[in-house]
Amino acid sequence: MTQLSGAGNSPNMRGMERVDSTAAKRKPPFALLLKELRTQRRLSQLGLALESEVAQRHISFLESGRARPGRDVILKLATGLDLSLRATNSLLTAAGFAGEVEETPLDAPALTIAKGAIEFLLERIEPCPAILVDADWNVHGSNTGAARLLTAIATPEGAARATGARGLNLVTLLKDEKGLVVPLKEREQLVAHMQGARTVFTPSDLPVALPFLPTTFLTRDRTLSFLTILASLQGSRDVTLEELRVEIFFPADEVTKAWLDEGKAN
Repeated sequence: MTQLSGAGNSPNMRGMERVDSTAAKRKPPFALLLKELRTQRRLSQLGLALESEVAQRHISFLESGRARPGRDVILKLATGLDLSLRATNSLLTAAGFAGEVEETPLDAPALTIAKGAIEFLLERIEPCPAILVDADWNVHGSNTGAARLLTAIATPEGAARATGARGLNLVTLLKDEKGLVVPLKEREQLVAHMQGARTVFTPSDLPVALPFLPTTFLTRDRTLSFLTILASLQGSRDVTLEELRVEIFFPADEVTKAWLDEGKAN
């Protein structure tokens, strides 16, 4: 990257390069992405400046395309925005830099220990259903309880249609109007929630006796209610590992507990 004469001399422009006025009229990918990420976080430029310790004027110049960031500035902004490793890599590559961390295939030898820990958890949590999913809700692993739950709630045809090269995709399954044995009334709301859209639950949505919102599945003969817990690997320095989640389903009522016990007995 070519630094223009005089760039970085001012303490208010440290870590950035000035660009000419013609280039400023065409916002670069980094400028557009930075503004998009800041808007998603509902942060003002001042708010991001306080969170990232990057001057508000710098941020304004970056978003307008009047300046280019240095790598150190991008990493500060990523920290201030609380970005995932993938999003941090995207911000870096949008500015022309290499990504900060690797994205290792899940079947790579380097992830053997992590996979072993996850498999241990999936097995030990039986008979409660547990699945390993990525950020796009592709299922990369499951236990016997989860397989039984899927059989109870999904049609064979729906499960087949929702299975691709990366495994069963839960969002695709829920979007399929004939994917479940009993259609969910809140199907669209649940899909939007899983895809990251803002979903608002009011206190009236909660059962009076429960201090949490249960996950409910409908089978042909009963309603199963679960308390779900998401577990993740802490301190991940790999995109793949950071995005993996183990979702565990614990019974939220006696009907569901009895259903799990039936599976355990069999």
